[in-house]
Amino acid sequence: MTDPDATVVLPRPQAVASSAGASVARPGSHGRTLTLVAAGAVVAAGVAGAGAWYWLRSGAPETPAKPEGPAVVQPPPPTPAETTPRLAAADAIFGHRATAPTLFRLAENPRVFVFDFPDLDAQAATFNRVAALVEKVGQPRDRLLDDAALAAAIARSGDTAATYYYGHNYRGRDLERFFMLADRDSIALNPSEQRLRQEVQRLRGLVPAPGDFAIISVPGLESRVDPTMRRAILNHEIGHGHFFTNTEFAEHVAKVWREVFTEQERAAFRAFLEREGYDPALEEVMMNEAMAYLLFTPDARFFTPMHAGLTEARAEQLRTALRARAPL
Repeated sequence: MTDPDATVVLPRPQAVASSAGASVARPGSHGRTLTLVAAGAVVAAGVAGAGAWYWLRSGAPETPAKPEGPAVVQPPPPTPAETTPRLAAADAIFGHRATAPTLFRLAENPRVFVFDFPDLDAQAATFNRVAALVEKVGQPRDRLLDDAALAAAIARSGDTAATYYYGHNYRGRDLERFFMLADRDSIALNPSEQRLRQEVQRLRGLVPAPGDFAIISVPGLESRVDPTMRRAILNHEIGHGHFFTNTEFAEHVAKVWREVFTEQERAAFRAFLEREGYDPALEEVMMNEAMAYLLFTPDARFFTPMHAGLTEARAEQLRTALRARAPL
Protein backbone atom coordinates (compact mmCIF):
# COMPACT_ATOMS: atom_id res chain seq x y z
CA MET A 1 0.00 0.00 0.00
CA THR A 2 1.46 3.38 -0.85
CA ASP A 3 1.88 6.18 1.64
CA PRO A 4 -1.19 8.32 1.17
CA ASP A 5 -0.63 11.99 0.56
CA ALA A 6 -3.06 14.15 2.16
CA THR A 7 -5.05 16.64 0.17
CA VAL A 8 -7.87 18.95 1.18
CA VAL A 9 -11.21 17.84 -0.09
CA LEU A 10 -13.98 20.33 -0.38
CA PRO A 11 -17.32 18.70 -0.99
CA ARG A 12 -20.48 19.93 -2.61
CA PRO A 13 -22.72 21.55 0.02
CA GLN A 14 -25.07 19.00 1.44
CA ALA A 15 -26.34 18.27 4.91
CA VAL A 16 -24.02 16.13 7.03
CA ALA A 17 -24.55 15.43 10.69
CA SER A 18 -21.55 16.35 12.83
CA SER A 19 -20.41 14.13 15.65
CA ALA A 20 -22.16 16.54 17.98
CA GLY A 21 -25.38 16.09 16.05
CA ALA A 22 -25.44 19.48 14.34
CA SER A 23 -26.13 19.56 10.60
CA VAL A 24 -23.23 20.94 8.57
CA ALA A 25 -22.86 21.58 4.88
CA ARG A 26 -20.61 19.14 3.05
CA PRO A 27 -19.55 20.59 -0.31
CA GLY A 28 -17.50 17.80 -1.66
CA SER A 29 -14.75 15.70 -0.58
CA HIS A 30 -8.57 15.48 -1.26
CA GLY A 31 -6.21 12.67 -2.67
CA ARG A 32 -5.17 14.22 0.32
CA THR A 33 -7.55 16.93 -0.05
CA LEU A 34 -9.43 19.45 1.92
CA THR A 35 -13.04 18.69 2.54
CA LEU A 36 -15.49 21.48 2.86
CA VAL A 37 -17.75 20.59 5.76
CA ALA A 38 -19.50 23.89 6.18
CA ALA A 39 -20.48 24.56 9.74
CA GLY A 40 -23.15 26.97 10.82
CA ALA A 41 -20.73 29.74 11.69
CA VAL A 42 -18.28 30.99 9.08
CA VAL A 43 -14.87 32.19 10.16
CA ALA A 44 -14.46 35.84 9.28
CA ALA A 45 -12.20 36.46 6.35
CA GLY A 46 -8.78 37.08 7.73
CA VAL A 47 -6.90 34.35 6.08
CA ALA A 48 -4.44 35.79 3.50
CA GLY A 49 -4.34 31.35 -0.93
CA ALA A 50 -7.24 20.68 -14.21
CA GLY A 51 -9.04 21.32 -16.73
CA ALA A 52 -7.19 20.32 -19.82
CA TRP A 53 -3.84 21.95 -20.46
CA TYR A 54 -3.83 23.85 -23.63
CA TRP A 55 -1.56 25.60 -25.99
CA LEU A 56 -2.45 28.71 -28.00
CA ARG A 57 -1.39 28.71 -31.60
CA SER A 58 -1.10 32.00 -33.46
CA GLY A 59 -3.49 32.60 -36.31
CA ALA A 60 -1.39 35.42 -37.79
CA PRO A 61 -0.24 34.90 -41.37
CA GLU A 62 3.35 33.80 -41.87
CA THR A 63 5.79 36.53 -42.82
CA PRO A 64 7.15 35.86 -46.32
CA ALA A 65 10.85 35.16 -46.61
CA LYS A 66 13.03 38.14 -47.42
CA PRO A 67 14.60 38.05 -50.88
CA GLU A 68 18.12 38.09 -49.44
CA GLY A 69 17.74 34.86 -47.46
CA PRO A 70 15.40 32.21 -46.05
CA ALA A 71 12.84 33.14 -43.42
CA VAL A 72 13.96 32.61 -39.84
CA VAL A 73 11.79 30.03 -38.11
CA GLN A 74 11.18 31.02 -34.50
CA PRO A 75 10.92 28.19 -31.93
CA PRO A 76 7.54 27.87 -30.21
CA PRO A 77 7.24 29.42 -26.75
CA PRO A 78 8.16 27.02 -23.96
CA THR A 79 5.33 24.98 -22.47
CA PRO A 80 4.91 24.86 -18.68
CA ALA A 81 6.87 21.59 -18.52
CA GLU A 82 9.87 23.25 -20.17
CA THR A 83 10.23 26.15 -17.75
CA THR A 84 11.51 26.13 -14.19
CA PRO A 85 8.78 26.54 -11.57
CA ARG A 86 8.90 30.06 -10.19
CA LEU A 87 9.85 30.36 -6.53
CA ALA A 88 7.02 32.14 -4.71
CA ALA A 89 5.92 32.70 -1.14
CA ALA A 90 2.51 31.48 -0.01
CA ASP A 91 1.09 35.02 -0.01
CA ALA A 92 2.22 35.58 -3.59
CA ILE A 93 0.65 32.30 -4.70
CA PHE A 94 -2.59 33.25 -2.94
CA GLY A 95 -2.64 36.56 -4.81
CA HIS A 96 -1.93 34.97 -8.19
CA ARG A 97 -4.82 34.60 -10.65
CA ALA A 98 -4.19 31.67 -12.97
CA THR A 99 -5.71 31.60 -16.45
CA ALA A 100 -4.04 28.23 -17.10
CA PRO A 101 -2.58 25.67 -14.67
CA THR A 102 0.56 27.24 -13.22
CA LEU A 103 3.22 25.48 -11.15
CA PHE A 104 5.06 27.30 -8.35
CA ARG A 105 7.87 26.24 -6.03
CA LEU A 106 7.02 27.23 -2.45
CA ALA A 107 9.62 29.67 -1.10
CA GLU A 108 8.98 28.61 2.50
CA ASN A 109 9.73 24.96 1.60
CA PRO A 110 11.30 24.44 -1.84
CA ARG A 111 10.46 20.73 -1.87
CA VAL A 112 6.76 21.65 -2.04
CA PHE A 113 5.38 22.50 -5.49
CA VAL A 114 2.01 24.22 -5.83
CA PHE A 115 -0.31 23.84 -8.81
CA ASP A 116 -2.52 26.92 -9.08
CA PHE A 117 -5.57 26.13 -11.22
CA PRO A 118 -8.06 28.55 -12.77
CA ASP A 119 -10.99 26.67 -11.24
CA LEU A 120 -12.17 23.45 -9.63
CA ASP A 121 -12.84 21.77 -12.98
CA ALA A 122 -9.25 22.17 -14.19
CA GLN A 123 -7.98 20.82 -10.88
CA ALA A 124 -10.34 17.84 -11.01
CA ALA A 125 -9.22 16.77 -14.47
CA THR A 126 -5.65 16.52 -13.21
CA PHE A 127 -6.03 14.89 -9.81
CA ASN A 128 -9.33 13.05 -9.29
CA ARG A 129 -8.03 9.71 -10.57
CA VAL A 130 -4.96 10.08 -8.32
CA ALA A 131 -7.20 10.78 -5.33
CA ALA A 132 -9.18 7.61 -5.96
CA LEU A 133 -5.99 5.53 -5.97
CA VAL A 134 -4.26 7.14 -3.02
CA GLU A 135 -6.89 7.75 -0.38
CA LYS A 136 -10.54 7.74 -1.30
CA VAL A 137 -12.62 5.38 0.80
CA GLY A 138 -13.93 2.29 -0.99
CA GLN A 139 -11.52 2.56 -3.94
CA PRO A 140 -8.75 0.09 -4.89
CA ARG A 141 -5.19 0.85 -3.82
CA ASP A 142 -3.61 -1.52 -6.36
CA ARG A 143 -5.05 -0.29 -9.67
CA LEU A 144 -6.39 2.82 -11.39
CA LEU A 145 -10.01 3.47 -12.24
CA ASP A 146 -10.78 3.96 -15.91
CA ASP A 147 -12.96 6.89 -16.94
CA ALA A 148 -16.25 5.05 -16.51
CA ALA A 149 -15.31 3.61 -13.11
CA LEU A 150 -14.07 6.99 -11.90
CA ALA A 151 -17.29 8.72 -12.96
CA ALA A 152 -19.32 6.03 -11.17
CA ALA A 153 -17.24 6.38 -7.99
CA ILE A 154 -17.72 10.15 -7.97
CA ALA A 155 -21.47 9.77 -8.50
CA ARG A 156 -21.73 7.29 -5.60
CA SER A 157 -19.89 9.72 -3.34
CA GLY A 158 -22.62 12.32 -3.86
CA ASP A 159 -20.13 14.83 -5.24
CA THR A 160 -19.43 16.15 -8.69
CA ALA A 161 -16.10 15.82 -10.46
CA ALA A 162 -15.33 19.43 -9.48
CA THR A 163 -16.06 18.90 -5.79
CA TYR A 164 -14.58 15.42 -5.38
CA TYR A 165 -11.80 17.34 -3.62
CA TYR A 166 -11.29 21.09 -3.21
CA GLY A 167 -7.52 20.71 -2.98
CA HIS A 168 -4.99 17.92 -3.43
CA ASN A 169 -1.59 16.92 -2.07
CA TYR A 170 0.63 13.96 -2.95
CA ARG A 171 4.15 12.69 -2.53
CA GLY A 172 6.24 12.45 -5.65
CA ARG A 173 6.69 8.72 -5.23
CA ASP A 174 2.93 8.15 -5.02
CA LEU A 175 2.47 10.03 -8.28
CA GLU A 176 5.23 7.96 -9.87
CA ARG A 177 3.42 4.81 -8.77
CA PHE A 178 0.21 6.19 -10.28
CA PHE A 179 1.86 6.47 -13.69
CA MET A 180 3.51 3.07 -13.36
CA LEU A 181 0.08 1.50 -12.77
CA ALA A 182 -1.38 3.43 -15.71
CA ASP A 183 1.30 1.95 -17.97
CA ARG A 184 0.94 -1.53 -16.51
CA ASP A 185 -2.82 -1.65 -17.04
CA SER A 186 -2.96 0.48 -20.23
CA ILE A 187 -5.24 3.06 -18.63
CA ALA A 188 -5.87 5.94 -21.02
CA LEU A 189 -4.92 9.19 -19.29
CA ASN A 190 -6.47 12.52 -20.18
CA PRO A 191 -4.34 15.46 -21.41
CA SER A 192 -4.14 17.02 -17.93
CA GLU A 193 -2.86 13.77 -16.42
CA GLN A 194 -0.35 13.42 -19.24
CA ARG A 195 0.92 16.90 -18.49
CA LEU A 196 1.15 15.99 -14.80
CA ARG A 197 3.37 13.06 -15.76
CA GLN A 198 5.76 15.46 -17.51
CA GLU A 199 5.85 17.68 -14.43
CA VAL A 200 6.52 14.78 -12.07
CA GLN A 201 9.42 13.63 -14.25
CA ARG A 202 10.82 17.14 -14.31
CA LEU A 203 10.52 17.60 -10.55
CA ARG A 204 12.22 14.27 -9.91
CA GLY A 205 15.21 15.76 -11.68
CA LEU A 206 15.14 18.67 -9.23
CA VAL A 207 14.69 16.41 -6.18
CA PRO A 208 16.48 13.11 -6.93
CA ALA A 209 15.56 9.92 -5.06
CA PRO A 210 15.77 8.86 -2.29
CA GLY A 211 14.64 12.38 -1.45
CA ASP A 212 11.04 13.24 -2.18
CA PHE A 213 8.88 16.22 -2.99
CA ALA A 214 5.22 17.09 -2.60
CA ILE A 215 2.79 18.41 -5.19
CA ILE A 216 -0.21 20.25 -3.80
CA SER A 217 -2.96 22.20 -5.53
CA VAL A 218 -5.35 25.09 -5.04
CA PRO A 219 -8.27 26.26 -7.23
CA GLY A 220 -8.71 29.83 -8.38
CA LEU A 221 -11.48 32.22 -7.41
CA GLU A 222 -14.80 31.37 -9.02
CA SER A 223 -18.46 31.00 -8.09
CA ARG A 224 -17.68 28.01 -5.84
CA VAL A 225 -14.47 29.35 -4.28
CA ASP A 226 -14.27 32.69 -2.48
CA PRO A 227 -11.02 34.31 -1.20
CA THR A 228 -11.37 32.98 2.35
CA MET A 229 -11.90 29.46 1.01
CA ARG A 230 -8.93 29.76 -1.36
CA ARG A 231 -6.70 30.84 1.54
CA ALA A 232 -7.92 27.97 3.74
CA ILE A 233 -7.38 25.41 0.96
CA LEU A 234 -3.87 26.70 0.24
CA ASN A 235 -2.93 26.74 3.93
CA HIS A 236 -4.35 23.24 4.46
CA GLU A 237 -2.45 21.80 1.52
CA ILE A 238 0.79 23.52 2.52
CA GLY A 239 0.45 21.80 5.89
CA HIS A 240 0.38 18.47 4.06
CA GLY A 241 3.37 19.54 1.99
CA HIS A 242 5.37 20.10 5.18
CA PHE A 243 4.28 16.70 6.52
CA PHE A 244 5.49 14.94 3.36
CA THR A 245 8.86 16.68 3.14
CA ASN A 246 9.83 17.40 6.77
CA THR A 247 10.64 14.12 8.50
CA GLU A 248 10.99 15.67 11.95
CA PHE A 249 7.58 17.30 11.70
CA ALA A 250 5.92 14.11 10.40
CA GLU A 251 7.41 12.07 13.23
CA HIS A 252 6.19 14.64 15.74
CA VAL A 253 2.66 14.54 14.32
CA ALA A 254 2.66 10.74 14.58
CA LYS A 255 3.83 10.92 18.21
CA VAL A 256 1.11 13.44 19.14
CA TRP A 257 -1.51 11.35 17.32
CA ARG A 258 -0.51 8.24 19.30
CA GLU A 259 0.27 9.76 22.70
CA VAL A 260 -1.72 12.99 23.10
CA PHE A 261 -4.95 12.23 21.23
CA THR A 262 -7.06 9.79 23.20
CA GLU A 263 -8.40 6.67 21.51
CA GLN A 264 -11.88 8.22 21.60
CA GLU A 265 -10.55 11.36 19.89
CA ARG A 266 -8.78 9.33 17.21
CA ALA A 267 -11.99 7.38 16.59
CA ALA A 268 -13.99 10.60 16.32
CA PHE A 269 -11.51 12.01 13.79
CA ARG A 270 -11.63 8.80 11.77
CA ALA A 271 -15.43 8.99 11.66
CA PHE A 272 -15.35 12.64 10.58
CA LEU A 273 -12.75 12.00 7.89
CA GLU A 274 -14.57 8.95 6.56
CA ARG A 275 -17.69 11.08 6.15
CA GLU A 276 -15.56 13.42 4.07
CA GLY A 277 -14.41 10.61 1.78
CA TYR A 278 -11.07 9.56 3.28
CA ASP A 279 -10.22 5.91 3.87
CA PRO A 280 -10.11 5.45 7.69
CA ALA A 281 -7.91 2.35 7.30
CA LEU A 282 -5.01 4.57 6.17
CA GLU A 283 -3.56 5.63 9.51
CA GLU A 284 -1.08 8.10 8.05
CA VAL A 285 -3.88 9.87 6.21
CA MET A 286 -5.84 10.11 9.47
CA MET A 287 -3.02 11.74 11.47
CA ASN A 288 -2.00 13.96 8.54
CA GLU A 289 -5.54 15.22 8.04
CA ALA A 290 -6.17 15.72 11.76
CA MET A 291 -3.04 17.89 11.88
CA ALA A 292 -3.97 19.88 8.76
CA TYR A 293 -7.53 20.53 9.89
CA LEU A 294 -6.49 21.59 13.39
CA LEU A 295 -3.48 23.75 12.46
CA PHE A 296 -3.93 24.95 8.89
CA THR A 297 -7.65 25.30 8.15
CA PRO A 298 -9.00 28.60 9.51
CA ASP A 299 -12.42 28.47 7.85
CA ALA A 300 -15.40 27.00 9.73
CA ARG A 301 -16.96 25.89 6.44
CA PHE A 302 -14.19 23.32 6.29
CA PHE A 303 -13.67 22.47 9.93
CA THR A 304 -14.58 23.31 13.50
CA PRO A 305 -13.68 21.22 16.56
CA MET A 306 -17.26 19.99 16.87
CA HIS A 307 -16.91 18.17 13.55
CA ALA A 308 -14.51 15.82 15.33
CA GLY A 309 -16.40 15.80 18.62
CA LEU A 310 -13.97 18.20 20.33
CA THR A 311 -14.54 21.19 22.54
CA GLU A 312 -12.69 24.36 21.55
CA ALA A 313 -10.57 24.09 24.70
CA ARG A 314 -9.49 20.52 23.92
CA ALA A 315 -8.82 21.40 20.29
CA GLU A 316 -6.50 24.17 21.45
CA GLN A 317 -4.62 21.71 23.66
CA LEU A 318 -4.09 19.45 20.66
CA ARG A 319 -3.03 22.39 18.50
CA THR A 320 -0.46 23.42 21.12
CA ALA A 321 1.00 19.92 21.12
CA LEU A 322 1.16 19.79 17.30
CA ARG A 323 2.68 23.29 17.01
CA ALA A 324 5.70 22.31 19.11
CA ARG A 325 7.50 21.06 15.97
CA ALA A 326 5.41 22.66 13.23
CA PRO A 327 7.18 24.76 10.56
CA LEU A 328 6.48 28.47 11.00
